[in-house]
Amino acid sequence: MTAQKNLINCKKNIIFTMKMLLACLLGIMVFNMVPPVHAAELKIKSVDGVAQFPEGYEPPRRNPVEDPFLNPETTALILIDYQPEILQGVKSMEHEDLVNNTLGMLKAASFFKIPVILSHVGVGSSGYKPFLKELREVVPDAKVIDRTNINAWEDEEFVAAVNALGRKKLVMGGLWTDVCLTYPAIEATRAGYQVFVPEDAVGSVSKVSHDNGMKRMIQAGVTPISWNVFLAEPSRDHIWQAKNDPTGVLTNIYLKHLFKMESWN
Repeated sequence: MTAQKNLINCKKNIIFTMKMLLACLLGIMVFNMVPPVHAAELKIKSVDGVAQFPEGYEPPRRNPVEDPFLNPETTALILIDYQPEILQGVKSMEHEDLVNNTLGMLKAASFFKIPVILSHVGVGSSGYKPFLKELREVVPDAKVIDRTNINAWEDEEFVAAVNALGRKKLVMGGLWTDVCLTYPAIEATRAGYQVFVPEDAVGSVSKVSHDNGMKRMIQAGVTPISWNVFLAEPSRDHIWQAKNDPTGVLTNIYLKHLFKMESWN
């Protein structure tokens, strides 16, 4: 009888254990089916046209790898041949505007911690003047590469520096549009990079030259943007900007370089 009772108790224990395991398994399945609520998933609700923010609200941030737009984690800024002699040949837009727009991009890159590569040509080989000082000073830690070739993508040091960044989205600017920018932009696209060209921060010897360079790049898969996209797109959210820019760095870039104003008043 004792042996029979022990057997019955053993069976009961086994059944109880199986029920507990099944309950745990079901709990895990339900947990995985219903993701936890994060602060970013708390919704803003507009009441009478005014947004109401739930406690603990944080603006959502997309997965950088899956994000189709420019973001600080997957983007790099590459500027080519912004040198005094080459700038003098630009006739497609005012030099002051070109430099202003490029400065705005560099300041945005500095704020977002987007890596920057600057490349000039012929400094060591031909005695050309280096990258414009006013641009270089904004990003003192940027890598600067001196080349001899017109097509930067034929320079091993340049390509190695771009590849080392590990960024698949390249915002590329250069002088002149149809030559020193077009060649590496097309090459980078063929190499698997997603290339964006800020059309109002590049220029060439004539409007025709500039336009032809832009058409050629677009046909090769390059995406044209305006420079202020590089300022707005990595931020993406006004609440994020307010929390991450308490001193108004981005606001000052908008005012000085985009709107060319001293204040909102």
